[in-house]
Amino acid sequence: MAYRRAAYFGNPFIGIFFCTNRTHTLFPVDAKESVIEDVCSSLGTKPVNVNIKGQNLNGIYAAMNANGIILPHTTGKKEAKSIEEETGLGVYLSGEKMNAHGNNIALNDMGGVINPIVGQKERREMEGCLGIELVPFNVAGFSTVGSLCVANNKGFLIHYSATEREVAELGEILGVNGMPGTINTGTGFIGTGLLATDTGYFAGEATSSFELGRVEEALGYLEQR
Repeated sequence: MAYRRAAYFGNPFIGIFFCTNRTHTLFPVDAKESVIEDVCSSLGTKPVNVNIKGQNLNGIYAAMNANGIILPHTTGKKEAKSIEEETGLGVYLSGEKMNAHGNNIALNDMGGVINPIVGQKERREMEGCLGIELVPFNVAGFSTVGSLCVANNKGFLIHYSATEREVAELGEILGVNGMPGTINTGTGFIGTGLLATDTGYFAGEATSSFELGRVEEALGYLEQR
């Protein structure tokens, strides 16, 4: 298992700019080649260089697992086609007005949770693309669950204010155990600074060694040693 820490042009909140599943990682087109190589080496993924909606906020706009990827309907046809061809994933261009799907969906390949504000019809379309059920969910009073949690198929790390009941319920939905924690020296918005697959992870460079240990425990990497 490999892990490292990095920043995107000095910004440790790499989850805002990068998005990953277990096979591919989306990077802004201006990402440094050295960062791309390090991240993909740690995660065991292939890179896809794209700017969703012409911006570098791939981690904000996209939500993806091994089955599909959700993008805003305003994503350019060229960008959507590039992602579909390079990843082989089904792509759903969601008409949901709250189009920061990376902030609103936390998922793995077995289940997921979604901002309760997203309507049922739109949620069903997303479920069809991702091949999982998306359960409306709040964590610690926040509805932007994708910004609060990162999951793989072995575990999850969630905002430090999550209750025991929320952790237990989320574990049932995702089919794995998890625990609360922080990244980037005290931030509870895990999704903004952590990328994870089943084989490795990459955290924002401000993440402490203690926090990295929590990541390893929560996401099941200790079992690989």
